[in-house]
Amino acid sequence: MQIVGANSAGDSNVQVEFEEEGDDEDENDSDDVEDEEDNEDVNYWNMPQHVSWDRNHDWWPRVTEPREEGLSLLMSGEFGRVQHQLRARGGHRNVASSLLNKGLSSRPTYREDITGEILPNSSGTAVAAYAANAYVGQFSSDSAFYYTCVRNFRLHVYDMKAPYKLRGPHGREYDDGHATTMEVIKTIQAAPGRWTITDSHLSPDNQRMIYASISSTVYMTSTLDSSREQIPISFKDPTPQRSRRTAYPWDDDDQFGIWSCKFSADGNEVIAGGSSMIFVYDLIADKRTVKIAGHSDDVNSCCWADTASGNVLISASDDTFVKVWDRRSLSATQKPSGVLIGHTEGITYVSAKGDGRYVISNGKDQILRLWDLRMMRSNSEFESVARQHYGVPHFDYRGDKYPRPRYNAHPLDCSVSKFVGHEVLRTLIRCHFSPAETTGQQYIYSGSSDGRIHIWSLDGRVVEVLDRQYTLPMALDPSGPDPPDINPGPIRPCVRDVSWHSQQPILMSTGWLGRRWGLSEGSVIARHEFKGLSKLGGSFEDWVEKNKAERSDRVRRGATSHPGMPGAFDIEEDYAMDDTSDDEYTEMPTEHEVPPLSVELNSYGFPQGYFMLRCIGAARVLDVAQGFVEDGTDVILWHPTDSSQVESMRRPESNNQIFFIDTTGALCSRHSGHALDVEKEKLVLRHRRPVSAPFPNAYSHPLPRFVYHPETKEITVIFASDPSYPTSRRDSSSGLWKEKTYYLSSVPVRRPPTLIDNASTLINTAISRPLSFFGMSPSNSTPEQVFDGEIDLTEHELAEQDRNEAEEIDDSLEALRPVKVIALTAEEAANASENARLRRQWEILPIRVSKHRTGMPSR
Repeated sequence: MQIVGANSAGDSNVQVEFEEEGDDEDENDSDDVEDEEDNEDVNYWNMPQHVSWDRNHDWWPRVTEPREEGLSLLMSGEFGRVQHQLRARGGHRNVASSLLNKGLSSRPTYREDITGEILPNSSGTAVAAYAANAYVGQFSSDSAFYYTCVRNFRLHVYDMKAPYKLRGPHGREYDDGHATTMEVIKTIQAAPGRWTITDSHLSPDNQRMIYASISSTVYMTSTLDSSREQIPISFKDPTPQRSRRTAYPWDDDDQFGIWSCKFSADGNEVIAGGSSMIFVYDLIADKRTVKIAGHSDDVNSCCWADTASGNVLISASDDTFVKVWDRRSLSATQKPSGVLIGHTEGITYVSAKGDGRYVISNGKDQILRLWDLRMMRSNSEFESVARQHYGVPHFDYRGDKYPRPRYNAHPLDCSVSKFVGHEVLRTLIRCHFSPAETTGQQYIYSGSSDGRIHIWSLDGRVVEVLDRQYTLPMALDPSGPDPPDINPGPIRPCVRDVSWHSQQPILMSTGWLGRRWGLSEGSVIARHEFKGLSKLGGSFEDWVEKNKAERSDRVRRGATSHPGMPGAFDIEEDYAMDDTSDDEYTEMPTEHEVPPLSVELNSYGFPQGYFMLRCIGAARVLDVAQGFVEDGTDVILWHPTDSSQVESMRRPESNNQIFFIDTTGALCSRHSGHALDVEKEKLVLRHRRPVSAPFPNAYSHPLPRFVYHPETKEITVIFASDPSYPTSRRDSSSGLWKEKTYYLSSVPVRRPPTLIDNASTLINTAISRPLSFFGMSPSNSTPEQVFDGEIDLTEHELAEQDRNEAEEIDDSLEALRPVKVIALTAEEAANASENARLRRQWEILPIRVSKHRTGMPSR
């Protein structure tokens, strides 16, 4: 059985409407398709014709290897958990195994670790069709609703919790001219406007919806009840009533067009962007509070930078710039706080991550860019290039081709990363971050005028491409298996908008069926789900071949990009380099001779590779608390979460108990790759920090070096400067810190006294000192003892050399034990008790690559 894609008028009850009158279009439709495919240079808009060119050359190259800047973002902890990223790069991508091991782990399994690798991967199934182009299609914030806005000025709200209703080949047909298999909650007839509804947005409580239609008024309506009331939100200046009025109130001469509108996080304000201006409207006060003439061309998109406050605004315009505005400084000046420069053509859409830092934008230069607001250009830098144009002269994105650009990027490009492969033509193509709850926003996705939805990883690679030309017709179940033989539809839709379900690997897309502007209209909404091997088309042999190819590619990448543990050297290459004679080297002349770094391999007493550190006195292993990767995370002692020391038999969730030593002597966590630092005697996880003056200081200083002594089984810590980091030389203790040795030690924790112990102590105290029973006993403590901290100190606060025999007892039932760095003189270390020495002794448990038979040495 052959299935033809749903991208044709014959697959639904929607009839494609042609604006030009002529012969019978239905009979010659297939011929028209062939004619258009043969004649791609038809000029429908009288636009200048451009010579076709191959984007594989003289363009941003296709990313096949993870980019360094993208990996830094993934490992920064700002884009959710990196557990599934580490597992994917290590070859541990078995979701079923992770779910089975969930009950065996002593720590909670985060949802993101399971769902982060499960992405929508199907070409989709049609679930709704319209006779006009759909400009917006988005899930609500909780994905309970899905809403669309169509050029016939109708807004449709669908219930995503209701089951699909498969009623014949075209779904259920409604009187308003659309067909769907989804449950319709409400269809809203919008107020008249210009051309189309360009944007709409749901309030955080899903009760209200706003929409814009290139007029100065945004309308707000309800979504759940049957009310047809639509409240106008006017962004125009209050002016006296004019004697001259046009026939249409939205077409006055003094009006402007709103292209984009968004609710604030609390639903009390609305941001809007239009004809070179940005506005904010306060719904509570019922007045416009912000008006900024901020761009030299249309503002195609705007949004709030974060969900915590409404102070920072983002606007993107056809003038090629993304501008950042701080409402707190607008009263003094109407200049932006910063400008994101990089695009060479107009910007179609901007979307914020919601943390006030990261923003993405789609450009008509066919590039999706990721921005960091901390790296934006100043207003003075922007003004120096504001009047210069680096795009293609007279380029009109409404055509089907992008000419060869003059520049790949703006000279002042400050974007963090670039994503290419899609086409931004014909309409204002939209882009978004993936959901935070299931993916940690570690993916970026966008529609495309060629019908291929692209999903990128933050490392720059394309991880999924969903082709709308193979979308299945509405008669099939979106969650069912794909038919064995699917033929592409006769039309390649233009995907304007896409939306990712916040809880499930489901993506909805809006595809236009019209092949050229002004010739035909019609659109199909498709639902793309994650489908396993049993539901995807193709045979098992095809999947095996694909899996082998991916495995060999991973091995090749691992051999070239990651030859061993982080910071390790290739021994064979080092020896080969040493054997090379001096005659074979040719030195390049340089102005400033820089001495080469030392290539001496020193593991400072630790074994090469990965290992665990077990404290002999506490009978626990070193552990990064709760598997966190954030800067400043405590490093503690905990029971082993995995009994195996064989790499292939261990669970990735236990990597927070595995460490390695780098070539500088820094002790690093395998789970995050970050090094350990000492902060107020505690071990903490430390991200790399910039140098700041006066150096060194508590914030910026060299990382300590850890050295293992096999003869005593002790780990000493070597500092490059006074670890107390005094704020001034007057506070410094000169070189006294150099006279002490710093040891890594566990801290004993005593079992808390029981009720009987407390009662016994209270009675004994009352008998010996009667007044103390009533809290009236005089204290024998001196002020010096109180202020010196000798009273009521916990085990962690007690100085190591001041512990007596009772304070060395470690009998608490709690699994956690603190670990700290203690400073001892040679005499104090020699006179320490046996228990104190055991707490300073460590056993190294290497992680083996493979298991061996008994008696066989491991390599």
